[in-house]
Amino acid sequence: MSSVNLNRQKKINDQMKEVMDDFDRFEYFFATHWKHIVYAAIAVVVIVAAIVSVKYFSNKSAAAAAIAYDKATDIAQLEKAIKDHGKAPAAIYVRLAGMYIAKKDYANARKQLLTAAADNSAVEVQWRARLNLAYVDELEGKYAEGAKNFADFAKSVRTPGSAAYAAEAYISAARLYTLAGKTADARNILESAKRFIRTAPAADRATLQSYSGQINSMLANLPAAVKTK
Repeated sequence: MSSVNLNRQKKINDQMKEVMDDFDRFEYFFATHWKHIVYAAIAVVVIVAAIVSVKYFSNKSAAAAAIAYDKATDIAQLEKAIKDHGKAPAAIYVRLAGMYIAKKDYANARKQLLTAAADNSAVEVQWRARLNLAYVDELEGKYAEGAKNFADFAKSVRTPGSAAYAAEAYISAARLYTLAGKTADARNILESAKRFIRTAPAADRATLQSYSGQINSMLANLPAAVKTK
């Protein structure tokens, strides 16, 4: 064998020795630390499985809750569904409040609406809950208090998408001020409603147009609508 070939073979042998040394070192490392390696691998699998399981069972639980809420047809069933599945979406508390209102149980209706009004995860439901609280004032004959609550809502809500809710509150406030015999307050809130519609963003004006005629009609008929005592 030529010297060139001998050198080449020696180089190959040296490289193979390095590879075998590396393999031996890995084999020794695995033999020494195999428990830690296996445990670490198991831990990763367990963590991934746990994440997948939580997501699966969370989705499954949410679906079961939605079915239970949908099937509930009375107060007892809906309250049981809420109890069984934990805190419900705000809309469920608004629905439960409606059931209490139908039975003239305004105290419990108010309790449910306050829960919904405190939940800002769905702002439109939150707005409806706040409006319905003022309607409960009206049902209880608290006209002045309800009017103020409607007026406060109307003047404070300016989030995109809230224009129709605010207009409803302006009109309801005027109606309750009238029932309370507070004609001046009724006129003032209606004038505020006109300014609100006039200065509303262009995107909201089409929605608010239907309220404009009602506001003008209420202003024109306000003196005749004053409650006499």
